[in-house]
Amino acid sequence: MILNSKIYGLGPPILVLHGLFGNGENWISFAKEFKKFYQIHLLDIRNHGKSFFSDKMNYDIISEDILKYINYYGLNHPILLGHSMGGRAVIKFSIKYPVIPKKVIIVDISPKAYLNTDQEKLIHILKKVDFNIINTRKDLDSFLKTWISDIKIRSFFSKCTQRKKNGKLRFSFSLLNIEKNYSFLIHKEIKNGLYHGPTLFLRGEFSNYIIPEDYNSIRKLFPKFKICTVKKSDHWVHIDNPIDFYKKISIFLNKT
Repeated sequence: MILNSKIYGLGPPILVLHGLFGNGENWISFAKEFKKFYQIHLLDIRNHGKSFFSDKMNYDIISEDILKYINYYGLNHPILLGHSMGGRAVIKFSIKYPVIPKKVIIVDISPKAYLNTDQEKLIHILKKVDFNIINTRKDLDSFLKTWISDIKIRSFFSKCTQRKKNGKLRFSFSLLNIEKNYSFLIHKEIKNGLYHGPTLFLRGEFSNYIIPEDYNSIRKLFPKFKICTVKKSDHWVHIDNPIDFYKKISIFLNKT
């Protein structure tokens, strides 16, 4: 099976991989910004968006999904961009198939094992959602407000819903399969490989997902890496400060 995607523009291909619980539509603004000069592929990772659901999910399997996608569309040395979980997928793919990516962009994530994260708490909260009672996105926001004070996070989950054929809402991700495979995705360090191509790591100024202590583990996998900080941004760098985010990516893409 081939991953679902939305494709914008013409030119050298850029594959964009979203974060946990999200989907390609989270990156439409990015696609509109760069589609004049590139062909932007907004992918839905398995168990997310309109891609297939599966009880198997780790970065080796996701890498195979990406490889199948690249071969299916006949893409020649695409640029890969990934945020959070999508960034970890790009890390694994790049060190597993190092001759394929032309350049790599990793957004606010590193190869290290993340042992204490808020996502586990979010999974437990989302499991409380009963779409037999919650009929609208507004209802969902009101329900989540009890546990999630950040309106940006509540808005994100409200947008990550869709209607089933019977008219009821559902999340546009498989919470069951994400929970089942969570330790593979987050708790294990990504290692054993090397990508020699140009690599940009972008971190949020107020985010702790990439810290100086992580640089050595990054360097082992990406000897040509560069790290830049996007000002006035947290983990959702592309939403918090898109102007600075786009600027730093444009500079990186335009370097030969």
